[in-house]
Amino acid sequence: MITRRGSKMTQKMSSIVIGMALIALLVLGACTQLQQPPQQQPTQQPTYIVGAYNEAKFDPVVAVSTKTFKSASELSSFIKDNANQQYYGGYGGIGMPLTSDVGMVKVSAGAESVQSAPSAGSQYSQTNNQVAGVDEADIIKTDGDYIYTISNNNVYIIKAYPGADAQVVATLKYQDSDLQSLFIQGKHLAVFGNYYNAGFFKETDFRPTSGLTFLNIYELSDPSAPKLVKEYKFEGNYFNARMKGDFAYFVVRSAPEDRPIPMPLIFEGIVNGGVPVGDEVVRSDTEDKPIPMPRMLDDFKRSSVPIGDIYYYNFPYRNPQFVTVHAIDLSAPDEPISSKTIAVEYSQNLYMSENNIYITYTEWVQEWELRQEISNTFLEGRISATDLAIIEKIKAADNDVLSQYEKQQKISNIYNSYFYLLPQKEQDELNDQIEGLLEAKLKEIGYLEYTVINKIAVNNGEIKVEGSGKVPGQIINQFSMDENGDNFRIATTLSQRWSRLAKQQTESTNNVYALDKDMKIVGMLEGLAPGEQIYSTRFIGSRLYMVTFRQVDPFFVIDLSNPREIKELGKLKLPGFSRYLHPYDADTIIGIGQESTEQGRVTGLKISLFDVSDVANPKEAAKFVTDERYAQSTALWEHKAFLFDKEKQLLVIPVYSNEFDSEFGKQQQGYNGAFVFSIASDSIKLRGLIDHSRNQTGQDYYYQPMVERSLWINELLYTKSPALLRINKIEDLGSVKNVQLQGTPTNFPVY
Repeated sequence: MITRRGSKMTQKMSSIVIGMALIALLVLGACTQLQQPPQQQPTQQPTYIVGAYNEAKFDPVVAVSTKTFKSASELSSFIKDNANQQYYGGYGGIGMPLTSDVGMVKVSAGAESVQSAPSAGSQYSQTNNQVAGVDEADIIKTDGDYIYTISNNNVYIIKAYPGADAQVVATLKYQDSDLQSLFIQGKHLAVFGNYYNAGFFKETDFRPTSGLTFLNIYELSDPSAPKLVKEYKFEGNYFNARMKGDFAYFVVRSAPEDRPIPMPLIFEGIVNGGVPVGDEVVRSDTEDKPIPMPRMLDDFKRSSVPIGDIYYYNFPYRNPQFVTVHAIDLSAPDEPISSKTIAVEYSQNLYMSENNIYITYTEWVQEWELRQEISNTFLEGRISATDLAIIEKIKAADNDVLSQYEKQQKISNIYNSYFYLLPQKEQDELNDQIEGLLEAKLKEIGYLEYTVINKIAVNNGEIKVEGSGKVPGQIINQFSMDENGDNFRIATTLSQRWSRLAKQQTESTNNVYALDKDMKIVGMLEGLAPGEQIYSTRFIGSRLYMVTFRQVDPFFVIDLSNPREIKELGKLKLPGFSRYLHPYDADTIIGIGQESTEQGRVTGLKISLFDVSDVANPKEAAKFVTDERYAQSTALWEHKAFLFDKEKQLLVIPVYSNEFDSEFGKQQQGYNGAFVFSIASDSIKLRGLIDHSRNQTGQDYYYQPMVERSLWINELLYTKSPALLRINKIEDLGSVKNVQLQGTPTNFPVY
């Protein structure tokens, strides 16, 4: 409440204080959480109005609807309307390291040419995928005979079995690129990465707005001589990829930009090293025309996603981004690629079931924006005709000059100036009315933090944008999501926030929601573990296993057998927390995280076995905790680094430790490699460490994690770090062979 002072000077100072307070409100964007779900409202169906003024705010009361652009001018206007407030991330052609060689890939053979069919009856591990039947792109794959892996921006093809004869048989050396992941499908190898060769951009007269993703496909009849059979480049940065059957689905992200460029450019000649052979660039059309984006190059034939396959949603955007899903048949690389593009806010997580891809991001409702909107309504009749005309000019300004956000700020400044001119009593009364309406609006909205979920159906390479939904809170990673039958399930945390109206800080809470095939909420369980946040989740069938943490680790068992009546079955509280959960069997869950005291102080790396046979009373059946307090594992946040095989009673995780001896004030010698465990449903025992702390130069690596992945083929265990593939026997961990990979070169001698 603003109080009145006696003197004019005091009144003036009071007005300044009021102004500063309001500005502080604008900066803080204070939020509150009100524990009731938003009611589903009829979906608004506005068409995109070219050049219209739309306030950049997210309204959770309005149902999210999916739309397409009807023309290039609509798309162009959409991009202009949301300019100057975009997120430009990733690799661009400007300012990136360049080399004199504009080539992209060189193939070199290994010690000798090796050609053989996969070993008969060979058994081998797969990538640790979230969903059975849906492969996730990774930096290492095996077919049981060969290992294909990314290291130091090279792709190594290694004849891996038998282990004693293992050797690198081919190396794909990439330049001006950032390798990301790969797939193996039959006799084809697919390699994904980001590309940033300025010479290529100049030669092709093609400058991507936010990086370029490449997809190279090789034929592997002779793995020692891989043959490049297809080469694509896509505008945008590589985000993620999945594969079901023969089809790879991969996602790129790009920042919208509207600019005319020559179209199309077609290059004649055979692809060689990333640029066409010969000196001539043949243009079929040199006229400058606007090309819709995002664009792609298929063997240097330029194209773009059709206008009708670009989607957007019925709310203003703060940081618009194009997310494009491409599908390609890896068994028939010459078949056309299918693509769909969605305009979203900055995407964060991707989950793929057998039939759908879900891409999510978080939207926040700002309390200060709601307050400003209410205040503007009250002041509408007090604005002079001159200033009303100025406001209309601001709204009508070309979006190339003023973005929607900049227009909103300028208009608000005009309204606020009239507020400060009011007599103090009227300011006080108006404040009271604004506060009352703001409180009512917050109750209507329910929550101020939402996860927006974009659903995309996929089937044998066909892509269909199904629509979107939203749930309160935000998620931690892909394991927060799951699909079971026609229901999508998701676990979220509502963050701790300062509530201006409540004059206190609200506690974080955790919630579980079930949505139907139309992305409508049909069931919920809210208010779990107040004051804590979700650290790990795992949906398995009709259950959700969830870990939250603040000082102790509540391990929850939640029943989703009836999605309309989600209920808690039981929970276990114990010190520490789990960052990743993995099923051992129907009654046992493996958790990897960290041990802690009851006060929350971390004391070591921890692996737990949770017995959930009695769902009402889950218990910790066994655990392993390192003696080293600061021991870490990349498996805490990268599930693909977690190797488990129940039949072999095998568990392997990367591990590294660099302890500081406080008594003597110096570093202790740590370790860096992979822990190998013998694991059963009620026991876990450390068998040993596969050491990767020294590379081929003899340097010690105790200060960063080295082992990236592990896998097994028949009786052998393979652990991979950037410069080394180690092969050991699973039975006794005896060393079989070390395969050196090219280390990162240095400009100085190493002794």
